[in-house]
Amino acid sequence: MTDPLERCPDCDVQVGEAHEYDEYDGGCDVARCLVTGHQRLMCDLDHDCGQDLWTGRWPGHADCERLGWMIGPDLPDLHRLYTEAMWDPSTRLWIAPA
Repeated sequence: MTDPLERCPDCDVQVGEAHEYDEYDGGCDVARCLVTGHQRLMCDLDHDCGQDLWTGRWPGHADCERLGWMIGPDLPDLHRLYTEAMWDPSTRLWIAPA
């Protein structure tokens, strides 16, 4: 596993802090919509996306590890995650199809 990054590579918040949000340009490119699981910056649905916290790891990496969806050592299969898994907003986890 790659060592976590202390700060978000886009908005520079520390681990445990909410990614920055800007009504004009959407804010941080790394932040996720907590309703859909996808990139908050691109979410055009009419809902509150919530405040995603920087964990020190790229979104989806831990889910790929948990599901065993890795392409190689420390290389998550994010394409598979976003095309096959379902986002569960109550747990904020990607779930494998049944």
